[in-house]
Amino acid sequence: MWPRGVGIGLWLFVAIAETAIAQSVRIGVDRRVELMAILFKLAGNPEYNRNNFEQYNADIARHFGPFHDHEAVSLARALREKRETGYSGVMSIAIRVSDPPELRERVPFDSLAGWPAPAPEMQRFVEAARRFALESRADAFFEAHRALFDSANARLRRPVERAAAFEWVGRFFGVPPDRDFVVVPLLANSETNFGNCVRPQGGRQECYSILGHYRTDSAALPIYDDGLVETLVHELSHGYANPLGRAHRAEFERSAPRVYEAVAAAMRAQAYDRWTEMVNESLVHATVARYIVTHKGEEQLGAFLREERAASWLWLEELSDLFRKYEADRRTYPTLASFIPRVVAYFDSLPDRLPAMQRRYDAMRPRIVSLSIENGSDTVDPALREIAVRFDRPVSDDGWSVVPALGPSGPVPGAQERFPKITWKSLDSARATFALGKGLESVGATLRLGVELEPGRVYELQLNTAHGHGFRSAPDGVPLSPYRIRFKTRGAAGLQR
Repeated sequence: MWPRGVGIGLWLFVAIAETAIAQSVRIGVDRRVELMAILFKLAGNPEYNRNNFEQYNADIARHFGPFHDHEAVSLARALREKRETGYSGVMSIAIRVSDPPELRERVPFDSLAGWPAPAPEMQRFVEAARRFALESRADAFFEAHRALFDSANARLRRPVERAAAFEWVGRFFGVPPDRDFVVVPLLANSETNFGNCVRPQGGRQECYSILGHYRTDSAALPIYDDGLVETLVHELSHGYANPLGRAHRAEFERSAPRVYEAVAAAMRAQAYDRWTEMVNESLVHATVARYIVTHKGEEQLGAFLREERAASWLWLEELSDLFRKYEADRRTYPTLASFIPRVVAYFDSLPDRLPAMQRRYDAMRPRIVSLSIENGSDTVDPALREIAVRFDRPVSDDGWSVVPALGPSGPVPGAQERFPKITWKSLDSARATFALGKGLESVGATLRLGVELEPGRVYELQLNTAHGHGFRSAPDGVPLSPYRIRFKTRGAAGLQR
């Protein structure tokens, strides 16, 4: 039964029958989720300030902006800085309390049930959040957006109901239908997805798939299409995979930290800061791969695995093949838990093989063969109006190719200020031939960037991200390694910044 204090007015209910037990699937905007996302947005968490839902975001700023200095916002900021509370940690708070403004704890603060900080800190934060909800009149804000919430619910429900993902995920893991599923459209921050579970006192396990969106339509309403289904399967799978990772942490610790060290930059760029998160994600990504094969076929699996390799999940194809063997022998392995020893053995083999896998993949990457300026130069003419970059092969551009300098968790300090003003961008993928010296030639592409520069300035930009976004070889889709360009323009020493 849905716990007291959690409103049901925004929820749509779907019944899914599995064996003799009916599982409820709740689909709908969750005010707890919205409130916590808003609090941590105000607190400055970068991941909760990525939002292409412009009108709703502007409404949030208008309504809640005057409460930017509220104690709840300060405590949220402290949780981020001292306890690294962000991403799914924020959502772990949301699902452990009742609806605002009451925000009663659904599991004890002093339990080990997933609170991101010790009991005194969490109790103080929740009490402050309760005051924030009352003083900011959060309920009035949510009521004013009920029509938007109803529209988002209806739009999300269509692909979710078509997917049959709940039944498939349960069968794949071999887990009985002992939990309820909750699918939540996250509107306050549209570009993230989370999978969290909680077991409230006296209740069944609840597993949440909290889903963002990346596009809006001409009416400025969120779009949820069939591409959402893979994300849904991903987030659902966390409720099953993460407990397996925790149960076998000691075995995975033999090898997974070494694997993580080899791909740490790419993992951190995807907000996976620990090797344990990499293990859980590996299990989940491989599960999604099997779902794709079952529902979309081997060709779509190939496209999925190309994206995985681009983001440095170089072992996902092998792990998917291993999971294929699990699927083929469910008599021996009735549950994925019974198969985990073979997954552990696979990870044990990986550290010694991963360097060769990386070398093979790196050999497939595009290379930059020349720049029209000297990288690192401190004498670039401020009157320069174009920078040209030549590649050793034809490349495509997914739109994330030229960005401010990025570190593991986002732009490096001062990156935006050093990013040059780019007035136009052109990619010529025609098969032009470039001389490389020593009689070698390459068929490649040329990127041209129109720039406006100032005297005495340091400029910096980056081609491609560690996620694998940006320029990719055509047609096989292997990304350029992140490439940093840095230079100074001529000018008086006193003008240099």
